[in-house]
Amino acid sequence: MEMITLYLTQTPELIATIKRSLADENWLLLSAATHKIIPSFEIVGIDSEYENIAKKIQELATVLVKTQEIGNLVLQLEKVCTQACSELQEEFNKIKNSL
Repeated sequence: MEMITLYLTQTPELIATIKRSLADENWLLLSAATHKIIPSFEIVGIDSEYENIAKKIQELATVLVKTQEIGNLVLQLEKVCTQACSELQEEFNKIKNSL
C-alpha cells in the first residue's frame, strides 16, 4: 500500500512538471523529471515500451529543441501514467476495504 500511495502522490506531480517544462522549453527540468519517473514503470508493471518513450524524451530534451515528436511522446507518457494511477487507485481501495 505504501508503494501505491507513493506512486499516486508522485506521478501526477511529475507528469505536471514534464508538461510544464515542455511548454516552457525548460529542457533541463524536462530531462530531470522524466528521469525521475522512469524507475516507477517497472515497479508498477508498466510495459517497457513506455520506459523507452521516457528515455526518448530525455534524449530529445538534451538537444534543446522543441519538436512535434517530443510533444507526442509526452502525451503518450501522460496517458499511460494516468491510466496506471486510475488502476492503482482502484486496487488500493480494494486492499484498504479488505483490511
